[in-house]
Amino acid sequence: MSRPKEAGMAIPESSELLPAAPLLLTTEEVRLLWAFVHGDIMNAAMRTWLRASLGFCPRHTWAYAVVEIELWEAGVGARGGHQPFDVSVLYEFLARDFARRLALPHGWGRRPEAVLMPSRRCYLCTQLEVPLKDGFALGYANSNSASLAAEANLLLHTRRWCEATADEWSGRACPACLGLGGDGFPCRAHLAERVRVGAADDGALAASSRMLASLADRLADLSASMTASGQPADAETEASWVEVLGFFAGWRFPAFLAGLTDASAAE
Repeated sequence: MSRPKEAGMAIPESSELLPAAPLLLTTEEVRLLWAFVHGDIMNAAMRTWLRASLGFCPRHTWAYAVVEIELWEAGVGARGGHQPFDVSVLYEFLARDFARRLALPHGWGRRPEAVLMPSRRCYLCTQLEVPLKDGFALGYANSNSASLAAEANLLLHTRRWCEATADEWSGRACPACLGLGGDGFPCRAHLAERVRVGAADDGALAASSRMLASLADRLADLSASMTASGQPADAETEASWVEVLGFFAGWRFPAFLAGLTDASAAE
């Protein structure tokens, strides 16, 4: 995928980019994402980048969740570790911001479908293009990235999360992603395609805006439940992180983990 030719220009996407299982992460992807979880998320410049790129690309959106859930072993709240705390905090911010944008799509002076497209490349993709220096690339706090990648790729805890919450999110998942029909909201990529061909209008964007605003409230409750003072999350709240990532990055990966689809193509 090439860089946009001018600032603010939408970067082309396709539903083909939505990840299929198995999502086998490389050592370098895990090294970069493990460092991101430990500090980059708090960087103001990084938040500006992620706002423009609408989070990560589909592969690295789900990879981000996998790395945090599989590798972060300790935490407060009912579950302790192996939970999507950073993911929930970041995507609550992105969901609220994007909900505001969808409410007034023509205010950008761009085509309505362009509102749904990133104007900057995925941060992780750009970092993976930087040539590695000679020698051993240390992970965060001198961690063994190859060992962490092997652990992350087992997907033990991510699969449990997706299976345990599937009854909540499956009915709200994008029908085009799963090919199963249903009344769920289209994901960002499929909503953009519907707008482009005239099958969805500003009313559809407004409906997605309201959905995202409500979803952001559930994400706030989820992240609070993972703190010492937070209340335990109910099933609908625990499903919120899957739903927000499904909207931004497509649903094939969690559906595969939950046993709802048979994804034959490998990422």
